[in-house]
Amino acid sequence: MQETVRLIRDILLRTFLISLIIALLIVGVYYGGRHYWDNLMVVRLALIDQEFLNVVVVGFFALIRFYLIFILLAPALALHWTLKRLNH
Repeated sequence: MQETVRLIRDILLRTFLISLIIALLIVGVYYGGRHYWDNLMVVRLALIDQEFLNVVVVGFFALIRFYLIFILLAPALALHWTLKRLNH
């Protein structure tokens, strides 16, 4: 049982780290080319206005944060504490 819990914990922690790296890359790409993306979406393609684009971007990053914290990190920490209790 402990090996199964340890395996699930390790998978969740590694997935958290990989997802965090990918999220930071997305942030870097977006904010590095923000002028280009804003110009493309708002002016050239006329898909949405600037205010709505800001709402979409903030919502997207809020969803990434929710996923990283509540879907990956919280269960991994709970399993980590469970393993510590089982070992003592």
